[in-house]
Amino acid sequence: MKVILVGVIVGLVFGWAVGEMRGENRGFDKGVKYALTTNPPSPELEMICAGLWIGEQNKKYWKKTNAN
Repeated sequence: MKVILVGVIVGLVFGWAVGEMRGENRGFDKGVKYALTTNPPSPELEMICAGLWIGEQNKKYWKKTNAN
């Protein structure tokens, strides 16, 4: 069992390293950097923040209307 676990971990690390050498992860990293831009805020970041705020407001409303 330990041999299989070590083999899987080595395979994942090796696969990640090969992907880095080929530059396959650069696009993902660039996308994450763009999506989380704070100055000026990206549209994706604004939508995420709005969704979190609306969710909190919904929880407050739910607790208020269903209080026993």
